[in-house]
Amino acid sequence: MNGRLATLAACAAIYGVSIAALLASHLGHGWGFGDLTVYRYGGEAVLRGAHLYDLRFPGALAFTYPPLSALTFTALTVPSPELLRPMLTGASLLLLPLMLGFALRLRPLDVSLGRGHAIRLALLASALAVWLEPVWTTLRYGQVDLLIGALILYDLSRPDASRFKGAGIGLAVALKLTPAIFALYLLLSRRVRAAAVCACVFVATVALGFVLLPGDSGAYWGGAFLDSGRVGRIENAANQSLRGAFARLAHSTDVQTVWLCAALVIALAGLALAARAGRRGDDVQGVSLCALTGLLVSPISWSHHWVLAVPALMLLAVGAWRRRAPVVLGAAAAVAIVALLHMIWWVPVNRPRHSELHLSLIQLLYANAYVAIGVLALAAAGVSALRGRGVSSVRPLWPMLGGVRIEEHASG
Repeated sequence: MNGRLATLAACAAIYGVSIAALLASHLGHGWGFGDLTVYRYGGEAVLRGAHLYDLRFPGALAFTYPPLSALTFTALTVPSPELLRPMLTGASLLLLPLMLGFALRLRPLDVSLGRGHAIRLALLASALAVWLEPVWTTLRYGQVDLLIGALILYDLSRPDASRFKGAGIGLAVALKLTPAIFALYLLLSRRVRAAAVCACVFVATVALGFVLLPGDSGAYWGGAFLDSGRVGRIENAANQSLRGAFARLAHSTDVQTVWLCAALVIALAGLALAARAGRRGDDVQGVSLCALTGLLVSPISWSHHWVLAVPALMLLAVGAWRRRAPVVLGAAAAVAIVALLHMIWWVPVNRPRHSELHLSLIQLLYANAYVAIGVLALAAAGVSALRGRGVSSVRPLWPMLGGVRIEEHASG
C-alpha cells in the first residue's frame, strides 16, 4: 500500500512540476481570459435583466451559450476577476486528469486496467497534455471545455445499468450545445434509456431557462442558436472544423454547399462507425470516433474544443503501447507533436484582415492540421471496418484509437 501511495504521489508531483514549468515558460504569460470575461459579463447581464443575446462585449464578442449557462455564470460574478482567474485555472487543471481518468474507465479498457493504475496513468498523461495547444488555449481563454469533457466521459464510463446514465451528457448539452452528438451515440449504440435520461435532463434545463429567463430563452431557442455568424470568422485558423478548412482551402467563405454535403457524409459515416463500436462493447473506439465526428462537422470548432480529442490521443498511445505496435505509437507521437508545436498558429491570423483566406500551400497544411488528422482517423476507422475486424476478437476493430488486446469473453 505504501508503495502504491508513493507511486501516486510521484505521478502527482510530475504533473505539478509540469504545470509549474508551463506557467513559468513563455506559454504561461499573456493569458487574456477573454472567454471567462464573456462568461462573467453574461452572468452580470442576467442579474441586471439585460437582453443577453443582443449584447456585444469587449472585442465585439457575443454570448453564444444556452440560457442555463448564463444562469450558471452568475456565480462567476461573486469573486473579483483577479481571484476568479486563478480559481478557474486551478479547477481546470484538476479537471484535466479527472477527464483522462474517466476515459481510461471506458469499455473494454476498464476490464484490464485497474482503477489505481488508471489514476496514475491519467496524472502522467496530464503532465504532457497540459502543453498541448487545445488544453493550453482552454486555460488561457478561461474556457469550460474541460468541465464539458469531464461530464461527458464520466457519464460514458458509468455502467449501462446505472439509472442516471445520460444525465451528465444532458447537462453538458445544456451548457454548450456541441456535446449533443454524444446523445446520438447513446441512442445509436442501443443505450436507449441513457439517451432518454439525457433528453429529459436537457429538456428540463430548457424549461427552467424559460421559467427564469423567458425573454432570453425565447431569443436563443427562437433562432440565435442557429446563427453561427455570432460566433466568429469561419476562416479563422482557430476554427478547426470542416467548414473552416473549406473556407481556407477555397480562399472564400462561400462554402456552405460543399461544407453541408461533406459534413453530412462525415456525420453519417462517423456516427455509424462509432455506433458499431459501441454496440460491440468498445466505447474506447466509439467515444473517440464520436468526438472526432462532432468536432469535424460542427460549423465552428475552435481549437480549444479539440480538448475532447485529447482523451482519444491518450487512448491511442495506451493501446499502441499495450499491443507493442510501434507504427501506431509513432502515429500518436506525430499527432502529439502537431499539438505540442501549436502548429495551427504558424499562419497570420487576421493580419491583415481575413488573411487566412490567402494562405500559401504550406500555410494551409499548418492551418488545417487538426481537420486533416480527424479526417485521416475516420478514414482509417472505415478501412479497418471494411476489413471486418471485430472488437470482440483479440485484435481491435480500429487500432488507431487505442483499442486494447482483450479476449472475447471480456468484451461485454
